Amino acid sequence: MTKKYLFSTFAALALCFVVSCDNTTDDPPNQDKTTPPTSTITGPRILSKVNNGTKDLEEYITTINGALSQAFTRDAGSTNTMTSTVTYSGSKISQIKIQDNVTPHVTDNTYVLTYTSGKLSSFTMDQTLLGSPNHSDFTVYYDANGELYRVVEKKKLGGSTSYSHYYEAKYTFSASNIVKTDYTGMLMNGVNPDPSTASTTSYLYENYDSKINPYTTLPKEYLIISLASTTQLNSYLLSTNNVGKVTIQSPLAPPISYPKLYSYDSANYPISDQGMLHYIYKPL
Repeated sequence: MTKKYLFSTFAALALCFVVSCDNTTDDPPNQDKTTPPTSTITGPRILSKVNNGTKDLEEYITTINGALSQAFTRDAGSTNTMTSTVTYSGSKISQIKIQDNVTPHVTDNTYVLTYTSGKLSSFTMDQTLLGSPNHSDFTVYYDANGELYRVVEKKKLGGSTSYSHYYEAKYTFSASNIVKTDYTGMLMNGVNPDPSTASTTSYLYENYDSKINPYTTLPKEYLIISLASTTQLNSYLLSTNNVGKVTIQSPLAPPISYPKLYSYDSANYPISDQGMLHYIYKPL
């Protein structure tokens, strides 16, 4: 239910195409929302908003030091909002709490992050869903070059001490861009996943440009948690550049593809996606 609830906004983005310490949500953006938008930022920046022309679908709040402190994800067709509150230990994100804006909460997830040699190596998720406690343990794997390779989730439902479900996101990179994500789910058989129950959905990413992905201005750990809490459809957000074509290969339906086309500012950051989404930055 959590992932289905969150999926609506992110799917709309794809297929359409704590209060900040300095309270800078209204800082002058890099652009207006007219066509064509123009850039006014010449130095370092962070993604501030993603707007569809009438509504801020995403909003990112930073501290006075430029660290992400909150993120808001708003549903395009309703008043549903997800708030992610980011907590730090030193310079590293130690916890992300994601809550919806309904009472009682449908989504109330707390992620606690662990690092090894400075890199995210595991995280946990605890939630209360309809009065029932659920828990997930995630392990993050890297390849021999230190590139993100897999994120594995083992889930316990209803306060159980035993795992019941297994999920795996496997990433394939070309240079620094993700070209494929295989997302597999299956049931657990004791302490091991049961391959006879496995189902895999693949996401293919093609036609990358050579420009700067706006999401590279956000912490990668935040993006990994966001993907774990929503859908791997948006795995391309972890790439260095901007994807030009996304294809969904589901075992239950024919492949579905959609294009993405961008306009850029003079610093090579996207400022619009097919004229439907506007990327608004804040200077650091």
